[in-house]
Amino acid sequence: MSAGTAEAPHTGEELLLLAAYLLSSGRGLLEEPREYGPLRCLDAARRVLALRSDLGHGDHPGLDGLRTRMEDVMCGAMADRELDVLLDDLCDRLAAVLEETDAVSA
Repeated sequence: MSAGTAEAPHTGEELLLLAAYLLSSGRGLLEEPREYGPLRCLDAARRVLALRSDLGHGDHPGLDGLRTRMEDVMCGAMADRELDVLLDDLCDRLAAVLEETDAVSA
């Protein structure tokens, strides 16, 4: 995601880039190796969390740690990973954040 402040033009640009990424990912998945799908979804989730942070929605230790882990996976060296184990862990961590009373409005 591009750097910047939480200004409306920046947010609109980031959302447009995310939409383009999702659409091009969907198209690419028709012909790419099947392992790319989970990584593209993980990257999209990482980008959404970055945008959330850029919009000033406060720090949350669980989300900060989750985003850091996602960035490590997406920006680190390619290595053999057990994607199912990784995604299970990330889903569990996000579910724990969502279950907290202050994480989302009722």
